[in-house]
Amino acid sequence: MKKLIIAVALLTIGLSAQARGGNNDLTLKNSMAGFTSESVEESVRLLYRTNPAIKDQITGAQVDILSEQDSTVVIGLNDGSELTLSCLRFDDWSRGGTVLKKEVVCRQ
Repeated sequence: MKKLIIAVALLTIGLSAQARGGNNDLTLKNSMAGFTSESVEESVRLLYRTNPAIKDQITGAQVDILSEQDSTVVIGLNDGSELTLSCLRFDDWSRGGTVLKKEVVCRQ
């Protein structure tokens, strides 16, 4: 499980670095691998916004891609419980409407 967390974290860091670097190549972000990574990232952000202490309780995450637009993320906690979130990927225009990219939002 820790290997999964590390792999997702590395993919997320790579995507973040690419996005912050101003790179116009959105190939990875718009791919299914990008959707998987952003599903986990957005799920953890949502949980953290509602309960900042959750960051120390997460033991793993599992992503099930249901379609090109829908995913389910199951976050495991150190007390053995799990939180399930649903995520949706949609098209979003950025840079003043000049770049079409994929965004992900999640809800519990």
